[in-house]
Amino acid sequence: MTYEQALNYVDSFLQFGINPGLERIKLLLEMIGNPQKKLKFIHVAGTNGKGSICTFLSSILTLSGLKTGLFTSPFILDFRERFKIDGNMISKNDFVNIVEYIMPFVKKMTKNGRNLTEFELITAIAFLWFAKKECDIIVLEVGLGGRLDATNVIDSALVSVITSISYDHMNILGETIEKIAKEKAGIIKSNGTLVLYPRQNNKALFSIKSVAKELKNKIIVPCLNELSSIKTNLSGTSFDYMGETFEITLLGKHQVYNAITAISVINFLKNIGFKISKEHVKKGLADAKIPARFEIISQNPLIILDGSHNMDGATTLANSIKLYLSQKRIIAIVGMLKDKEVSKVLSIVAPLVSDFVAVQTENYRAMDNLELCKLIKNLNKTCTVADNLADAANFAIKQLDENSAIVVFGSLYLASQIRPILMSFCEDF
Repeated sequence: MTYEQALNYVDSFLQFGINPGLERIKLLLEMIGNPQKKLKFIHVAGTNGKGSICTFLSSILTLSGLKTGLFTSPFILDFRERFKIDGNMISKNDFVNIVEYIMPFVKKMTKNGRNLTEFELITAIAFLWFAKKECDIIVLEVGLGGRLDATNVIDSALVSVITSISYDHMNILGETIEKIAKEKAGIIKSNGTLVLYPRQNNKALFSIKSVAKELKNKIIVPCLNELSSIKTNLSGTSFDYMGETFEITLLGKHQVYNAITAISVINFLKNIGFKISKEHVKKGLADAKIPARFEIISQNPLIILDGSHNMDGATTLANSIKLYLSQKRIIAIVGMLKDKEVSKVLSIVAPLVSDFVAVQTENYRAMDNLELCKLIKNLNKTCTVADNLADAANFAIKQLDENSAIVVFGSLYLASQIRPILMSFCEDF
């Protein structure tokens, strides 16, 4: 089997869509020897910020000498981004070998009418790879929700982390912030420790703390009174926290809150015996990089790629535009999934945008570009419909001058598909 064949095999399970539940993943893992039981986890759930916090943690832990597995989703540049050890993606050969090993077990399940989702399959692949490589610790990002997410098959975690909570996937998680928060809090295990992002919706916070207290968890929240001297520009951000100065390259004030959440997790691990130095923490935060989080693709022309796709993400993006691009004319390339709160997301960002370019991503959930354009025009904004991503990038770049910037947002799928196109255009400047 080639890598491409293995990837096509995994992709074929996308036909089974999103189907929350732990029965199928439990059965598959039992058939392959329960590799997850050999591993130690930091389990991370939330609506926004999961990828950033996981990346901060992985970077710090790797520098500290721990063999660190990182499982995240979705990917931006390469499917194998989802599986990393010490910052390195799974090799194509390892991926093929694990897929070949797991296929007979999956076939047996399918024959018995138990169809795995793609995310369940890749979760099992990740656990098997991490166990085979004898990782010391795994940073495990939830795919969707928490309670019924495939990653929640683990029996315990060294520490659970819940990032910023907002409205997303309401058709699955519930239509109120309380219900969404409770689903996210489903990762909390009895008598454990929970680290919480410091700026939470009050209703979400009440739901999470109620679950944590019921399960007798120690709750840790970063102290915002210890945070000061935040200085930021397009080159990066510095801040003081608990008497120390830290620097990060990820942009936006929210990334400072993500960083101190990661610091709180690390401090807890140190308290239970992990040897992680102050230098490891500082360098780990500074070295952390992740695509499509207000990522600067090009300085000249100025092109920024952001994966914002829900209301909280849109608010964060709007704040970042105000902070970094207040003097710029903004040309936005936008493409969204039709099951998102498209109108609400657009209404948050639209006041800061001069011109829109509407595109349709290559995803079965993608909103039609004509329909998207109509929603944008309902907000009294000009909008051009692009037939494809290359046309969108080409049109937007032609509108640029020294006082303008392109901002791409609306979906991580859009970010993944348009990033290489934008990079190739920028090479011509």
